[in-house]
Amino acid sequence: MKINFKDIHFSIIKNCQNFPYIKENIQKNGILKIEEQNIDFFAFLMKTMISQQISDKVSQSIWNKFCYKFKPNSPSINNIKSLKSLTHILEDIKISQKKKDYICNLYKQIKINNLNIEILSVLEEKNFRSTLTNHKGIGPWTCDMILIFFFNKLNILPKHDLIIKKIIYHIEKVEKKEIDFEKNFSPFLSILSLHFWKMSKRVL
Repeated sequence: MKINFKDIHFSIIKNCQNFPYIKENIQKNGILKIEEQNIDFFAFLMKTMISQQISDKVSQSIWNKFCYKFKPNSPSINNIKSLKSLTHILEDIKISQKKKDYICNLYKQIKINNLNIEILSVLEEKNFRSTLTNHKGIGPWTCDMILIFFFNKLNILPKHDLIIKKIIYHIEKVEKKEIDFEKNFSPFLSILSLHFWKMSKRVL
């Protein structure tokens, strides 16, 4: 079923009646969408893990180096010949040893079907998170990113994200009140989060 982001946008604005500052910034942002991914689950997992605890600029640079190893710049698990080949590529792009170990382990788990995208896609959120966080290198933040940007889940507020934490603090300071975002903006917390990330570039 196609997501109607326009209707979601106006629904969020409607829920902003008690939050003029949020409303103002969402209107400035305009309609935001979760973009479709053009990479497979393993590549998305790897891209997300690369971005953990480093700046967007650095993570994008490392990801680009990885993509350049494949033609036409679209890596997938089927394009990686072996674990040995993956290890060489990760060493070549100068990824940290810890992240290299995590990514190689995920490669092995997907290959032996211990991480199956079809099964993951139908799990309840609690079971989804517990299944993924059993694997080293995947924590709550990574789960949030996968749920929002790979599975297009609409009601995720990534409270472990540093920017989201900062923008929530900033918003509550401006609005002069504590806000129950889950209560006021469900079932579209993921789209609200997109607005917060975009808003942060202007106000933080």
